[in-house]
Amino acid sequence: MPDYQTIVAADVMKRGVLSVRPDQTLLAVERMLVENHVTGMPVMDAGKLVGIVSRSDIARVRVLIDDLDAQVSDQQRFVDTQADGFDHMSHSDFHGFGQRFNSYLAKDVMRSQVVTCNLDTPVTEVASMLVRNHIHRLVVVDNDRPVGIVSALDLAALIAKSAKPDAT
Repeated sequence: MPDYQTIVAADVMKRGVLSVRPDQTLLAVERMLVENHVTGMPVMDAGKLVGIVSRSDIARVRVLIDDLDAQVSDQQRFVDTQADGFDHMSHSDFHGFGQRFNSYLAKDVMRSQVVTCNLDTPVTEVASMLVRNHIHRLVVVDNDRPVGIVSALDLAALIAKSAKPDAT
């Protein structure tokens, strides 16, 4: 069993950080996440880390939009059928908010407070930071520049590998 105090973020992080810009559309960001098989990416503006966006952030926006559209649709139906006692022609469901999804940008949904660690942060501290902040990944920085990402899955792989040395 390895001594996890001696294993640091640099030992387990994914290198070659992919990032998005704050002005990229959510559709473009979502496509990048899916095509690169990642669940989150840093948001960079002029070489500076300004946020992080994840599939969960995008899904949360989609759910909120669907809920808002459904509420407006329900209110329209209530007014149409109750105002004068007659059942009027039904309106199609309202999709005004959903149509706006295409105009949302990464900066509209990103989390601007990014949890980071250094290359030499012990993985035990990385794990504590993930738990304490209720997040699934953190950005590894060197001289304030992103150089990697450590995810909860990376830590799970480390534990699995140490439990069974031939596991990958």
